[in-house]
Amino acid sequence: MVYGKKKNYETMLKKKISQKICTYLIISLVMVGCKESPDSGLVTIPIPNSASAPVLLSEMSQEEARIQLETKNGVFLGHIFEVKIHRGKIFISDIKSISIFDLEGNFVQQLGRQGEGPGEYKSVTSMDIDEASGLIYVSAYNKLLIYGPDNMLIEERKLGYPIGYLKILEGSLWVVSEEIGVEFGDEIANQTNIYKLNHDLEISDTIPFKTVILDQIRVGGYGFRYWLSDIKEGLFMFMPVLTPENMIRDTLYQVKDNVVMPAVKFHFERPQSFDKWGVQTLALLNIFNSPSYYILEYDQDYKRFMYLYDKKKKRGYNLRGGLIDDEGDPVFLRPLDLKEDLFYYIKKFEFEDKTIEEKNPVIGIVKLK
Repeated sequence: MVYGKKKNYETMLKKKISQKICTYLIISLVMVGCKESPDSGLVTIPIPNSASAPVLLSEMSQEEARIQLETKNGVFLGHIFEVKIHRGKIFISDIKSISIFDLEGNFVQQLGRQGEGPGEYKSVTSMDIDEASGLIYVSAYNKLLIYGPDNMLIEERKLGYPIGYLKILEGSLWVVSEEIGVEFGDEIANQTNIYKLNHDLEISDTIPFKTVILDQIRVGGYGFRYWLSDIKEGLFMFMPVLTPENMIRDTLYQVKDNVVMPAVKFHFERPQSFDKWGVQTLALLNIFNSPSYYILEYDQDYKRFMYLYDKKKKRGYNLRGGLIDDEGDPVFLRPLDLKEDLFYYIKKFEFEDKTIEEKNPVIGIVKLK
């Protein structure tokens, strides 16, 4: 679900939204925004307004596993936002907690404790696992918790900035941080930076990503985040801007040598507009970049779409709800291991008998062809 915070809505609607909000100001970068010229050299992929015909999951992928997660007292998963598989275990975050299962779907334990005290977290904004060391990194707003391979807490640190997303790259911790309502001259802005942290968890490198100028403090976001795609071709980034703005942030960027540069533009046939509450009717939420595919997750008129682009065939599929599984249901693919074109999907069950407790979902794992 996309969420937002609105203030003085009536006043906001009367203003010309395009005057002051949402302007890219990226240091050390000449930004190519939504008006690139055809001869700019930037690869552009069109996104049609209408949906494609349904496409079967089996046509596009081969199934690797289908895991029914155990349901038991005190272990009921809410809305799942992250899935990681590491050393024979499945780590699942549903914002409030991180649950660990084995590959048969049997519940093993919770990672850490819920709460606001030392060693506890109230909500999870992001998590990642260092495959080499086995260290598990969990962020809870500005709190960073590090767990060892035995799932025991080994370090906790409060940082001086919010952690919106974190990722381990070649043994180093990278953090995407968005600071809300920062003074920017006579105006205010939301500023996003990419930080590389050293072993002492201090900032060793800063890469400015964007500064969005606002007419008042506004925040908008989406729970599932996969902002950094690390593949053989390099490190790529997309982070959505979901505050009200009369444009579409439609460009995937590459991060190289501490500089952010446009890599691919996705041109939506459908223009941006607002509903009666001033919320975008076209919201691009995520862009995943694998060796063989681009996958976009977006909402259009309150309906979820997945745009799947085959790089080899240069063919795109604009899929309402996702690919169709063998039970005739749409499923949405999310990255598990981008370098291997490995993805997962979540399949929930509904019961006609409402007295029966709803089961935990099935996690399907597929490799795109």
